[in-house]
Amino acid sequence: MAHGQSQGAVLLQLLQLLWLLPHSGAIREVPTPVWQDDLQNHTFLHTVYCQYGNPSMGLSETYDEDQLFSFDFSRNTRVPRLPEFAKWTEEQSDASAILFDTGFCQMMVQQIGPQLDGKIPVSRVPQNALPSDLLENVLCGLAFGLGVLGIIVGTVLIIYFRKPCSGD
Repeated sequence: MAHGQSQGAVLLQLLQLLWLLPHSGAIREVPTPVWQDDLQNHTFLHTVYCQYGNPSMGLSETYDEDQLFSFDFSRNTRVPRLPEFAKWTEEQSDASAILFDTGFCQMMVQQIGPQLDGKIPVSRVPQNALPSDLLENVLCGLAFGLGVLGIIVGTVLIIYFRKPCSGD
């Protein structure tokens, strides 16, 4: 017990010493650069998805919601969104992580996916979706019909309320 208590006392003294260290002048205070006043949070996303169908796998890298690269799994290369990013596509330091993601995705789709079919929400394009041209025409026709109906009802109401009252 005495040994444990002596270690605790030493740690307490060390903690007090560390607490006083910034106030002692032993550490020179560095002025804060001006640019740190306007700090912003930035986000780099390395997103891998896998699914049934085509494409079966995808990888996208974005910085602040602006896509930088996608990954071509057939050629094992990054594809830059802009030509200026081409020099960074030669960087292959995360090739092992991408290889792991590929294997993990394939295992998820082939082994775990069938067991969870119907038990987890899935985001898929409807199989019998209306063609976009037909849907667009129906919506435009509906909007035009509502506009004409509004003009007719408005005209009727204006005429009705302009009549003089018959009780006077």
